[in-house]
Amino acid sequence: MVLMTRHDAHKGIGQDPLTSLLKPIFMGSDFYHVAKQCGDWLLSHEHAIAPSFHLVTEGQCRLTWHDGGVEHLQAGDLAFFPGDAPHQLTPEGASTDTRPQVVPLDSPQPGVGLICGHFRFVHDIPPAWFGALPRIVRISRPARGEAFQQTIEAFAKELPAEDAPGHRPVTTSLANALLIFMLRHCLETRLLDYRHLMSFLDTPVSRALALLHENPRRDWTLHELARAVGLSRSSFSERFHRVVGVTVARYHGWLRMMLADQALANGESIVGAMLASGYRSESTFRKAYKRIRGVSPSRLKVRSTE
Repeated sequence: MVLMTRHDAHKGIGQDPLTSLLKPIFMGSDFYHVAKQCGDWLLSHEHAIAPSFHLVTEGQCRLTWHDGGVEHLQAGDLAFFPGDAPHQLTPEGASTDTRPQVVPLDSPQPGVGLICGHFRFVHDIPPAWFGALPRIVRISRPARGEAFQQTIEAFAKELPAEDAPGHRPVTTSLANALLIFMLRHCLETRLLDYRHLMSFLDTPVSRALALLHENPRRDWTLHELARAVGLSRSSFSERFHRVVGVTVARYHGWLRMMLADQALANGESIVGAMLASGYRSESTFRKAYKRIRGVSPSRLKVRSTE
């Protein structure tokens, strides 16, 4: 009797979905925080920039969502944010020293070690299937396999060695591998459904997604997209919703709000965010932002500290 593994069965399909779906659009990784937080500190992440992660190398911290939800992260925890949802990080429990300090990761001073980064994609927009994942994927040390853990240990060891030859490409490569391991974890724990992931390789839907990602500022109509992929308006609408899980209009609106969030995070005004996302009317933009994001852009503009 010959036993066929899931991997062998998928090879029969002829496609590895992670490779096929990531290769054309994945651009690499950036780090925005590599340090130890000491005292009574606060890190505020207000705007969606790109899918991101936090790796807690030491200590414990509290993650608070804007809706009041709370997560508790401890040393060794890896938190993946597929949609880069707004949140804040604070120390867990009361601190005897209220003065906030930022010191190197290898400092002997007690605190919370954090490595935080973003994953970059073509046109600064993540793949549509990331939307199937929860707002946070927590992966504790016991949940990681040997290769996954070795990558994290190498990553945490290499990051502080900024003067080492080839430091940047090494850390970037390790962070890129980190994304693959996290997505594998999502498949293994069924946070990502393999068949649903394969459906994103549907040719007409993939073509429509590519068009939307290539020019998200354009006022695409359902008729234009359907004609571009060779389907009737109704057939395309049904097919897109079945594969992606939302309507074409909803998905297009989400892409435009990603551009608006990036503009706001870069210090642009509300009008600047409106223009960056392809809107021509400020009132229309404000209504669309509130409908999709649940808050007004002015509220996030005022609160943005990162």
